[in-house]
Amino acid sequence: MMFRRMMSRLNLEGSRRYPKVSSFFSILLGPVARKIDVIFRQRKLNEVKELEQNSSMVKGARIASIYQLPDSSLSSSFRPLVSVIVPNYNHAPYLRQRLDSIYRQSYSNIEVILLDDCSTDDSQAILREYFQKYQDKTKLLLNRRNSGGVFFQWKKGFDAAKGDLVWIAESDDWCELNFLEELVPFFQDEAVCLAYCRTDFMKGHPAERIWTIEEYVSDIDSHLWISPFMRAAPKIVREAFAYKNIIPNVSSVLFRNLKGLALLDDQDWQKMRVCGDWLLYAEVIKGGVLAYTPKTTNYYRIHENNTSVNAYSKDSYYQEHERVASFVSENYRLNSQPFVKQQKNLEEHWLRTRSKDDVAQLSECWSLERILAAGRKRRPNILMAGYAFSAGGGETFPIQLANRLKDAGYAITFLDCGQEPREEGVRDMLRSDIPVVTNFYALEQIVRDFDIDIIHSHHAWVDNTILDLLPENAPCKTVISLHGMYEMMDDHALRRLLPRLLARTGKFVFTADKNLEAFHRMGIDTNTPQFIKIGNALDIVPIHPVDRSKIGIPASAFVLCLVSRAIPEKGWREAVEAVKLAREMCGRDIHLILIGEGAEYDSMLSEGPPEYVHLLGFKKNIRDYFAASDMGFIPSRFKGESFPLVLIDCFHAGKPVLASSIGEIPAMMEANGELAGALFSLQDWQIPVREVAKMIVRCASDAEYYKHMLSLVSAAAEKFDPV
Repeated sequence: MMFRRMMSRLNLEGSRRYPKVSSFFSILLGPVARKIDVIFRQRKLNEVKELEQNSSMVKGARIASIYQLPDSSLSSSFRPLVSVIVPNYNHAPYLRQRLDSIYRQSYSNIEVILLDDCSTDDSQAILREYFQKYQDKTKLLLNRRNSGGVFFQWKKGFDAAKGDLVWIAESDDWCELNFLEELVPFFQDEAVCLAYCRTDFMKGHPAERIWTIEEYVSDIDSHLWISPFMRAAPKIVREAFAYKNIIPNVSSVLFRNLKGLALLDDQDWQKMRVCGDWLLYAEVIKGGVLAYTPKTTNYYRIHENNTSVNAYSKDSYYQEHERVASFVSENYRLNSQPFVKQQKNLEEHWLRTRSKDDVAQLSECWSLERILAAGRKRRPNILMAGYAFSAGGGETFPIQLANRLKDAGYAITFLDCGQEPREEGVRDMLRSDIPVVTNFYALEQIVRDFDIDIIHSHHAWVDNTILDLLPENAPCKTVISLHGMYEMMDDHALRRLLPRLLARTGKFVFTADKNLEAFHRMGIDTNTPQFIKIGNALDIVPIHPVDRSKIGIPASAFVLCLVSRAIPEKGWREAVEAVKLAREMCGRDIHLILIGEGAEYDSMLSEGPPEYVHLLGFKKNIRDYFAASDMGFIPSRFKGESFPLVLIDCFHAGKPVLASSIGEIPAMMEANGELAGALFSLQDWQIPVREVAKMIVRCASDAEYYKHMLSLVSAAAEKFDPV
């Protein structure tokens, strides 16, 4: 509900770090810094241009990408696990050649998932033989009944896959032994969604080459497939993919893990026989990059039992082409030219295979009018811009939002500006199939190449850097979510920043009225459609409470859990002092879990906390810790506090919250006219430690009081359901 409301109201018309210098900081630091800023940004832009000019240069199997920072070079330690899915049905004569070409790969970090769809030949005996030989890296999944289609097997394989990358190696094909060695390195570029290699079409016994990929794509470009290349999805779709499947065989493809991709559960897609793989590729590369290399070869066996070949003269052949074309029209910015070209190709195919039928009947199966109508429903391509993959609401919320938008079918590209050291746990929060770009100095080209319609930023530095790097006539709109930074700036900075932001920003989204204080101080009217108040929401996920004993907490203890950045303004020191006083006041065994990283965490760790304080550092699964606790704790005196997401996490974990009464926290905690927890007021922006200690004592000692707060949590949590 909240997600749909947000999208409807946002309708718009129309690794190494570099120094954090942009006009945003130069405004704050003065004229000397502004001069440095101009010199620095020009140097970086020159580097981008130089990289672009040399983008065909190959580093191993990886081409230099303008979408990543120039110094993010290929690391020899990049060896992700590859899950190899082998879907088989009655291919016993070809299985040994296929399996040998997998298990003998020069790239060895693989797991192999052998699938059999109830074969009636000797396939299962061969699969068991290889399973016994390579048990340490093999799973054997045998169906008791036939699934009815190969895509059901693909889905089963993806569900079983643990690897970061996935290769669907069809059981009647084979490949060269350097297949993975050549394709895996492409994926160190986080924008690459799919990489594939050249294919030879093979037929007969013994198999002989009857065609090549170079011949197959010669009607598109006789030179492109001769050398390795990388293309942003909109570009390759316009050049070729809109009217022809340029990947003739899935066995030539390496994907990122697609677990969770909605298309894999689409029943109509699962029944496709000709163009299902094409539709999958068009979905997978949305918002990202496709890569190709001719440095290894896949061998695609053509024989009378090929599923797709047998369907070439049926109505479904044309109907499936229309489904792909309609999908492409709805998801990519195109004119009619590619579809007119496909229409001509299909008419010629119709005359070759159905000469007795009037070609006018083609429109019943494939209609240009219907395809172009689908294009009128195209949704915007979104660049979600993050300050860094680091802990903090303004850093993690864009990740959550990007995931939700991807779920809803939007083309999402994530821009990581990398202005803090990367926290891999935060990076892992982003869906693996959302492409990531890091070279914000190439923002103008990223916008152009990825057909970006909307840039959504969540940090003042990012908001202003975007405007530094984009010309005023850029073909995209900007959306800024206000997370509390501007109201912390002085009037001198605001006078320089806000007029430009106001002039060039499509929408400002705020969650707390206090986010508008900076604008009001500058006399700006926020009662306009440019400003939208939208509450936040977070996904509902399975919760597995942490075993208290594993972190040294007795089952009988009363436990508070504080999750935040470990900075003084988040109240870590005061929280420890309040818990100490509460223990002294009531004699109850009260414990405090502190989750997060930063200066306070480091200093407390070096000092050595008391036994009832548990410093756990960064944790990705914070709801599991809230669920293991009795109460969440938000003793914040951070002046930028607006709409803390950890409060939502705590409610979704089923626990009440003790918090300072700032920002939108009181409204967030409201449930049926009461509070799903307890609030305390700051005194001149200081935490009243003794008062908070007394509140902790009551929560820990008054069972009825605690039980009543607990009973209100579900009502409070319902407000933050994203559906």
